[in-house]
Amino acid sequence: MQNKSLKIAVFHLGFFFSGGGEKLVIEEALGLSRMGHSVDLYGPVIDVKKCFPDLIKKVNVKPLFYSFGFHFPLRDFIAITFSIIFAPLTFWRFKKYDIFFGANQPGPVICYFLSRILKKPYVIYLAQPTRLLYPREIDRRVGFGKGSFDAFYILTKIFKPLVYFIDKLSITQANAICANGNYIADILNKTYGIKTIVCPAGTHIPKTVLSQSDRWSGGVRIGKSYIKKPYILVTNRHFPQKKFEYAIHTLKYLIKRFQAVNLVITGAPTAYTQKIVRLSHKLGVFDLVFFLGLVNEADLTKLYKNACLYLYTSPQEDFGMGVIEAMAAGIPVVAWDSAGPKTTVINGKTGFLAKKEDINDFSSKALIILKDKRLSESLGEGARRQAYRYSYGKHIEILSQTLENSLKP
Repeated sequence: MQNKSLKIAVFHLGFFFSGGGEKLVIEEALGLSRMGHSVDLYGPVIDVKKCFPDLIKKVNVKPLFYSFGFHFPLRDFIAITFSIIFAPLTFWRFKKYDIFFGANQPGPVICYFLSRILKKPYVIYLAQPTRLLYPREIDRRVGFGKGSFDAFYILTKIFKPLVYFIDKLSITQANAICANGNYIADILNKTYGIKTIVCPAGTHIPKTVLSQSDRWSGGVRIGKSYIKKPYILVTNRHFPQKKFEYAIHTLKYLIKRFQAVNLVITGAPTAYTQKIVRLSHKLGVFDLVFFLGLVNEADLTKLYKNACLYLYTSPQEDFGMGVIEAMAAGIPVVAWDSAGPKTTVINGKTGFLAKKEDINDFSSKALIILKDKRLSESLGEGARRQAYRYSYGKHIEILSQTLENSLKP
């Protein structure tokens, strides 16, 4: 039950690509606004054309620092670094807010300094420990990327003790800490020694979904592409950590043992995309792969609605919002028996969990689902029931109550 309408300033890394973190922050702003709160989003880098254009226009997004052009050298590094410095120095911009909310670093750092200057509480939401300081095994294997990521990595190495200190201080001193699921809550506790409020990401649950039989005939049109059913869906960001290679190898495995089935991959293309394109050519499956680029929410919903199987190829994902969205649409999921999806996918009930990075096990489990339509329908129904545990409604209720409680003496 809401007790008070709050003025909330939300700080996020930036809004310059369409990832799960960005989508969640936008949905949080929309949900909190619907509950009567006044919410402004702040980010060092904002590019509304690249960050869920149809969603971001519904919220109030403000820059923390001067927004350079997209091709400006080290744009992200400069904007984020100077935002951390200048946000506290321009504290009067934020006097009107009742509470600050930091969604992953550098949000907590900015919130910490504003909180100390303006004597106001702050809440943080974490989907992972700060990765430059606590990289995952997959990050160490494939790296963080180039350009601004390299600059941040070098800066972190030079000032490592100071960065460790500020990172831990900004997180442990928050009035409340929310974690994106049970898996990441355990990791945050081990990393920072903190207690968290488990507040997993959610999804919008459609009122109706297609039966499994309707997912095998006809097709869907997305922009200029007509995709014949049946098709498998992948919806991650195009980063090396997501390991789309596994989906391409799975497709090769399936067409040898089953029948022609299409693979649909959404998301804005990056340099990594070309690696996947080359692999699909090499394995002789390119004609069966649809790289649709960034699609709007209506088209994404249509793709979920009509897919017969969802693959989650990222082997060390902190949560995996795509898994929840797929399950809400009644799609069986195949993911790895590790990290975040291990806590959301129920093996044999909503899909299958494969041995971590065992591509034969992963592919064979996908084949089992495709060959047994009765099983597929049962898994899809189980997936939909499981998704109700992760609705945006529940997520926003927990978050709103946490923010309100943080204002109490």
